Amino acid sequence: MTENPDIVIEKEDVIPYIYFVCSMAQRGRMYGGLSGKSDFIGGIFDRWINIIPENVIFNKFLLPKLGPNLSVISDYYAYDPKKAGIAPDVLGIKIGEEAKPFVKYEERWHAIPNAPQIEVKSFKKDQYMISLRNQGYDSKYLVMVETNLDSDYLLPFFEESLISERTYEALVMDDSTFIKSNLEENLTSITKISRTDSSLGTLRLITVCHAKDFMDFSTLCSAYQSPMYLTNIKETRTTRSKNSPTPLSGKLKKLESGLYSWNGLPFSGNQNHKMLGLFIENIEDIDFIQNSKSSIKIQTRGHCIINDSELEPQKTYILKFQTLDRSGNKGQEYFMQKTIVGKIPSKEINMLDAIKRNIF
Repeated sequence: MTENPDIVIEKEDVIPYIYFVCSMAQRGRMYGGLSGKSDFIGGIFDRWINIIPENVIFNKFLLPKLGPNLSVISDYYAYDPKKAGIAPDVLGIKIGEEAKPFVKYEERWHAIPNAPQIEVKSFKKDQYMISLRNQGYDSKYLVMVETNLDSDYLLPFFEESLISERTYEALVMDDSTFIKSNLEENLTSITKISRTDSSLGTLRLITVCHAKDFMDFSTLCSAYQSPMYLTNIKETRTTRSKNSPTPLSGKLKKLESGLYSWNGLPFSGNQNHKMLGLFIENIEDIDFIQNSKSSIKIQTRGHCIINDSELEPQKTYILKFQTLDRSGNKGQEYFMQKTIVGKIPSKEINMLDAIKRNIF
């Protein structure tokens, strides 16, 4: 499957969201979701930055496939979701200046019959997992986007006076006064800010799918249950083990989705931990050797694939796992390894057809 291209996020793409967040800050309470959690403006920026991809991915990648002069209508309303319900991320589409709504507000948000309901979920490039809390999403499309924002993505919005030479000089320390010994250079001076590029990073479409399909392919963690996910597969030396090899298939079961789930926990007795499902090709050529506290060792007899990693025949590998602590989380949540989201049936064409039927 061909990977979708990276799409550059420009300063102009983010300006509406900056204005929106600042407007909310001046109005007082700033809602961050169903929890009703409020925060100061810095915390809100980090939470609301996740909604930037919906504008960019539709306007620069998806909608041009349907025709010119199309733009997404994002949700710039302020409301308490506990009282008003949650609007989908895509309120509708504009053809030029004409709005084609997919939802309406009558004391609460309601879907317009037969109009597509679309949620955009963004995940950082270095994330191992993607997740979903089902907030009535069963019949909705999920547009899943991988973001790769620069660490200083807000810098292009700062005034020149704020990052001027004069400001830098005021921060330069008098080393002769304070530093008597610094052989290991544990102490460093401030560096001068330099930023001329107006782009803030990139994003990439991972997939478009039905939310129900995503949940069918995912692992459901109940309240207080923590997912254990695969972080690395590394070749290691093949040594004689005191444990006789056993088929890895004996520790896993194949699901209707084609993925494999674990029979219990191979290295953790904590019943509040749950292993995420894996994609495995040629499982019959993989033997289980042993496990440690956070890894398992396997041997291959033929060419195999685990998730997106190709394993060579007659090799020994260590699979390393980590746990995302949800011991304080009261809600259910679906989790899936990001590297295998492409195994979910794509519904991009279906979604675009549904949009087309409702706007033309």
